[in-house]
Amino acid sequence: MELPRVMYCGSEPFLEQVWINLIDNAIKHSPKGSSIRIYISEKPKTVAVKVSDDGCGMTGEVQKHIFEKFYQGDRSHKAEGSGLGLALVKRIVELCGGTVEVESAPGAGASFTVELPKEK
Repeated sequence: MELPRVMYCGSEPFLEQVWINLIDNAIKHSPKGSSIRIYISEKPKTVAVKVSDDGCGMTGEVQKHIFEKFYQGDRSHKAEGSGLGLALVKRIVELCGGTVEVESAPGAGASFTVELPKEK
């Protein structure tokens, strides 16, 4: 993986948990042999990181709830998690003054974009 070098000051342990959760979800929900893509971009006041997969995707109804504690839109992976990962991602990102958004459609994978302010 090659990403451009970007400077950001924040809580390393908290943000590490964000990246672990997003990448782990991408792996869990993607078929074997597919790709997971990670992008980073920098604007004057923000840094954005996007994690995209080729997984099963989500309906609009599932997307409305994925950041809720214990919610699992895809029950086939229930044994692999507690439904807390994305709720934790959202809370950490909010504590950093940022936002997290999802783009997805059934059969079209998912992309999660985290945008963090350079200064809080």
